[in-house]
Amino acid sequence: MKENNKPFAWHLIYLLLAAVLGYLYYKKIVLRAAPDAVNSINAVLTFQTNKPYQFRLLVPFLFALLKPIGFVSQQVIFGIYNSAVLYILLLIYHKLLCMYFSNKKPILIAAPVILYPVLWNYILLNETFQYYDFTAILLCTAGLYLIIKEKFGFFLIVLFIGLLNKESAAYLIFSYLLFNYKNIFTKKVIFNTAIIAALIIAVKVTLGYIFKNNPGDNFEIGYLGNLEIISKLFSNRVYLRSIVLNFGALYVFVIIMFGTGAWKKFPDRRLLFVNLTIVPYYIFGIYLTYICEVRVYAELIPMITTLFLIYLSNFKMINLQPAVGKPVTGETFAGETVTSQE
Repeated sequence: MKENNKPFAWHLIYLLLAAVLGYLYYKKIVLRAAPDAVNSINAVLTFQTNKPYQFRLLVPFLFALLKPIGFVSQQVIFGIYNSAVLYILLLIYHKLLCMYFSNKKPILIAAPVILYPVLWNYILLNETFQYYDFTAILLCTAGLYLIIKEKFGFFLIVLFIGLLNKESAAYLIFSYLLFNYKNIFTKKVIFNTAIIAALIIAVKVTLGYIFKNNPGDNFEIGYLGNLEIISKLFSNRVYLRSIVLNFGALYVFVIIMFGTGAWKKFPDRRLLFVNLTIVPYYIFGIYLTYICEVRVYAELIPMITTLFLIYLSNFKMINLQPAVGKPVTGETFAGETVTSQE
């Protein structure tokens, strides 16, 4: 195809991929979900459901705006919404990869790789419906992009929206600190980190106060459940399969990259370290989530995928060339010129 037709063609490809994955999720997960379950959109809109589900208001509020479309079922609207979210995810993840790599064609091809762990964690391994999962992946990816672009004001807006979707967006504070590891003790980074922490606390405290009379706890505590999971890991095939195949096993290549020292070949440490939020995520996750429930790792999907692609960039045949202080040649997929950060 002609050079000037590529952006439009790739828009169509991305849209098709998002529609297919959204449809598969709709058929396997959404149609089976109970519309009035304690963790459903309808339950949250009553403002009387259990905490912490009641705190996850973003998507229910969006659906409340769509109520006038009464001739279309909520499940169909949600299926279309998910496909739209996945499409926007591909666009933003492409922009994110333009900060990492310098050659246009391989970036266009690499961006849809993020759908691979989504396929595993939300369709192949998952049996549970949570309306906020895909939105959490999208907002985390947007947050990472804004951290790298150093657009702090916009990052705070995305973080606030992310916290209204699911409180685990708070892990982005670690990404901000890791990206700024060289300047972590400067006044600017300390001040900005304090603002991020204040925003996270303010949202959590405010929601806790508003819904103080709702049943349930403000936090999900999974520590004892995780101890039981670990004790039964090798005797329970479901547990073992979920942990081994988490992210479609992309984490294996991340372990190899750090174990062999291949990570040192990537020229920009900040772009690499911003993804190491996976470490505190797992540490806190032992206490705050259930380690075998693969859908809870939404925020880690862009990080694991990016680290996997960084590993692949070590192989010449893949042709993913790390960006070293120079702009991507020509226009990017979204029509803007992007400069890598150092």
